[in-house]
Amino acid sequence: MAAAVGRQLVVTKNNVVIAGLRTATLSWSGESIDITSGEDDGKRLLLAASGQEQVDISVEGIMKADVLRNLVLGSASKLLTDITLEWPIVSPSNTTEATMSGNFRISSYEEGAPYNDAITFSATLESSGAWTYTPESA
Repeated sequence: MAAAVGRQLVVTKNNVVIAGLRTATLSWSGESIDITSGEDDGKRLLLAASGQEQVDISVEGIMKADVLRNLVLGSASKLLTDITLEWPIVSPSNTTEATMSGNFRISSYEEGAPYNDAITFSATLESSGAWTYTPESA
């Protein structure tokens, strides 16, 4: 059975790693469109299409560079273009990792700085517009 190591997942902007991740979570959601009417005999009926789809990426890690902090605190716009999430290769027969690319807005950012430990961070990126997902391949 194939598996992958989570630490190999990478988030980049213009091919530059933006943070030293320890944890990354991807959440997809799509709003259902309810088209139930009287002739459906009280049974809910949903369209196959979503009313709205979104992807949120939550990340946590150790501050090893100030790239993400500078993007949050040093820029008026929190919309980040050319963001790519790269998954590690799962299938041994494949050579190209799965990726998802698009524009994402930083909606939250937090740093922790205990006096006797490493500086940590957490952030949430929300999709803005269309994204492109490319599965891993041989």
